[in-house]
Amino acid sequence: MTDNKHQLVQAYFEDFIDAFASFDGQRVAAKFSFPYMAQSTGDERRVFHNERELGDYFQRYLDEYRQQGCRQCRFSNLTVAWIGTDCATASVDWMLTDEHGQVVMSWSESYTLLFKEDRALAFVSVDHP
Repeated sequence: MTDNKHQLVQAYFEDFIDAFASFDGQRVAAKFSFPYMAQSTGDERRVFHNERELGDYFQRYLDEYRQQGCRQCRFSNLTVAWIGTDCATASVDWMLTDEHGQVVMSWSESYTLLFKEDRALAFVSVDHP
């Protein structure tokens, strides 16, 4: 794949960090395409049909994370597997940290990304332990 597409994947996650730090569910929801499906650990699956619905969902999590002392996030171990020329699966380890950079919680997640107008958008994500 082209270096540009690799840069778009990296930029997707870097921007996700900024969106998280805003604690604005609508800003986080703008990182996704619709319909979007989220698979949590266990057997919970949710399908979202629009940005407002997804933004409300993320806002509940962001509010909970803030109450637990999370102030920012970071990722590591980015791996990318290409699916043709316009899609990729990207996996990362997420760490939510407090104001001192101490990890409050962490998990791994994979995203299926599509590339549209020189940006990546997720349309599926799967949490995994």
